[in-house]
Amino acid sequence: MRIPDVVEQVIADFDRRNTPFDTQMVQAALGNVRGKIIDSAAHRDAWAELVVFCLQEEQEDRLPFYTYFGPMGSGESKDGEVVYHPDIRELTLEIVEHWEHRAMSLVHPVLVARYADAVWDLKRAAVNRKPDPKFGRLAVESYRAAVANGHHPDDHDDVLALSRALKIAMFLNDAGTINELKAAILDRFDVEVGKDGWWHHLYETLTANKKVGLTDAEMQRLIAGLEVLLSSALSPSTLDPHAAARLSERLVPYYRKQGDAQSVKRISSAVSQAFETIANNGSRMQATSWLQTAMEHARRAGDDDRVNELRIAREEAIKASNSEMEQFSWTHEVKRTDVEELIEYLIHPENASQSLYNAAAYFTAPKARLEEMVAEQREAAPLMSLMTVEIVADDHVSARIGGVDDDPDGRLFRVADLNRQTSALWLNNALEAIVDRHQLSEGEIAAFASRSGLFSEPSLVAAGVRAWIDGDYVKCLFVLVPQIEDAFRNMARKLGSAVTKEKRGQQGWEVSVNLGDLLSMDKVKAELGPDLHFYFRANFADGRGLNLRNVVAHGLASRDTASYWVCDLLVHSLLVIGAYADVRKYLAGLGGVEDAQEEAGAEVQGAVPEEPKLPKVLPKRKAQRAMSARRLLSDQPGEEV
Repeated sequence: MRIPDVVEQVIADFDRRNTPFDTQMVQAALGNVRGKIIDSAAHRDAWAELVVFCLQEEQEDRLPFYTYFGPMGSGESKDGEVVYHPDIRELTLEIVEHWEHRAMSLVHPVLVARYADAVWDLKRAAVNRKPDPKFGRLAVESYRAAVANGHHPDDHDDVLALSRALKIAMFLNDAGTINELKAAILDRFDVEVGKDGWWHHLYETLTANKKVGLTDAEMQRLIAGLEVLLSSALSPSTLDPHAAARLSERLVPYYRKQGDAQSVKRISSAVSQAFETIANNGSRMQATSWLQTAMEHARRAGDDDRVNELRIAREEAIKASNSEMEQFSWTHEVKRTDVEELIEYLIHPENASQSLYNAAAYFTAPKARLEEMVAEQREAAPLMSLMTVEIVADDHVSARIGGVDDDPDGRLFRVADLNRQTSALWLNNALEAIVDRHQLSEGEIAAFASRSGLFSEPSLVAAGVRAWIDGDYVKCLFVLVPQIEDAFRNMARKLGSAVTKEKRGQQGWEVSVNLGDLLSMDKVKAELGPDLHFYFRANFADGRGLNLRNVVAHGLASRDTASYWVCDLLVHSLLVIGAYADVRKYLAGLGGVEDAQEEAGAEVQGAVPEEPKLPKVLPKRKAQRAMSARRLLSDQPGEEV
C-alpha cells in the first residue's frame, strides 16, 4: 500500500494547523483529493486514509462490530445483502498498522486521537489482533490535549472527547486518570448548564457507570445543575415543557432513590401543569397529545383527581380535534361491464349455495396479499411507513399503529381497511345480484350461514338478514354482530375450550368470554387458519380495525356505523362462517376444484377466480339506499321459510 502524495499533503497540512478543526473537515479534504485521483490503485490506497475519518462515533449498539466507531450509514443491495458506508469489514491488518504509524508519528491532538482510538477500538474486531494498550493511553492523552488547548471548533467535540477519554480510562483501570477526567467533566458540566448546552451527554457519562466513582457531594452538584435547568424550563418567560420532562426523567428517579416523595410530587406536578398550559394555547389536535403527557406526569405525582380532570379535558380536545382534520377522498370510474363480468364469474347458474360460497371466498383477502400490500406501501412511501398512526374515536384514541418495522401486524390492519373500502361497491353489487338471480329469502341465506352449525338462533340470523334486505341497517347491525360473537363462542365450546371466566372483583361470579378472548384462543386460531382469523379480528375485535363487536357492545355505534357497506360486510361474514372450512382451504391454496353441483345445504367446494380483477381505486358510494324490491321465495303461496 502506498499513500498518494496528495493525500500525504492533506495530512501534513492539518498536522501543522494552528486553528481549530474537526474530523469532518479532514474527511472533506481527503474526499476532495481522492475524488480527483485517476489511478485505480492509488484511489484504493487513499481509502485507507479516508476511512478513519468517515467513522461515526458512539456506535456500540450497531452492526457490524458493535464498536465505538462504526459506519455512517447502511443500506441494502439489490440482492438483499446489507452494505455499510464505509464498510469497515474491508479493513485489513495493513490499514490498521498504517493507522498505528500515523498515531505515533503525527503531533496534532485531533489527528492523533482519531488514529490512536481507531486502532484501540477496531483492531480486534476488524482484523482479530489485540491492540497495544499504549494506543488507548495515547488516545486519552490526545483527547484531553485537544480540549485543553481549544483545538475543537464546536462544544460538542469537546464533550464527546472528554466522554470518550473517560470510557477508555475506565477500561484501562487507570484510577488517577479517571479522577482527573471526572473533575474536568464536572467543571464542563457546570459550563454547559450555564448555557443549556451539552450537559445531558456529560451527565449520562458520569452517572451511567459506577466505575466513575461519583461521591455524594459530586452527585449533589449534578442534581443542583439539573434543578437550575428545570427552573428555567418551567419559568413563564422561557417555558419549555419538553425540556422540563427530559429533566424530570433524570431528577425523579434520583429523588425516588433518596426516598424524597415531596420532590417527586413537586417536579411531576410542575411538568404536568406546564403541558396543560401549552395544551390550552395550542390546537385541539396538539392538545390531545400534550394532555396525555400531562396525565402521565400527574399520575407520577400521585394526583388522581388531577388525572381525572385532565382526562376529561383530553376527551373534549379529541372531540374538538375532528374539526381540524382534513378529509381525503378520491374518485375512479368503474365500468358497468366490469361489474357485470365479475357478477357472472361469481354466480352459479343453478346452485345458490355455490354462488354464496363464491362471494364468501372471493371477498376475503388472504393475509399474504395484505402483507404484499404493506411491502408495496413501504417501497412507495418509506417515510410514511415509519410513522405512528393514531386511530381517533369520538372522544378517545382507540388504537395506535406503529411503524412497519416496529408494528408490522398493525400495518396489516391499515391495508385491510383500504382493501375493505375499495371492495365495498363490488361486494354490494355481487350480493344484490346473487339475491336477485337466485330469488333468495332471508331464511335461505340464514340456512347457508348455519351450515357450520355455529349459530344458536338461526331465526335471529334470518331477522338480521331481513333487515339488511329492507335497508334497515340499524336493526341489521345490532342483531347480527351479537350473533356472530355467539357463533365463535359455540366454535370454542365445540373445540373443548371454556367460554366463561371469573368476573373481576367478584369472587364466585362468572361471565361469558368476549369475542376478543375467543379469537385469542389457540384452538380457535388453528381452526380458522391465519387468513380467516385475521379477517374476523380486523373486522370485529381489534381497535386497529373496524372493531364492530366492541363498538356495538359498548354503545359507541353512531348512525354512520349502521351503513350499507358495514351491513354488507356483516352478511359476508355470515357466509364465511357458514362455509369457513372450505373458505379456509381455498385461501390456503387447497381449494379451486370444479364448481360443485350439490343442492343447497350440502358441502360446497367451489371455484372462484384465482386472482381478483378489482381496480385499485373505487368510487365512494354517493348515498345509502335500501336494496331494490325483489320477489322473494317466501312470498310465494305455499312456501314457508
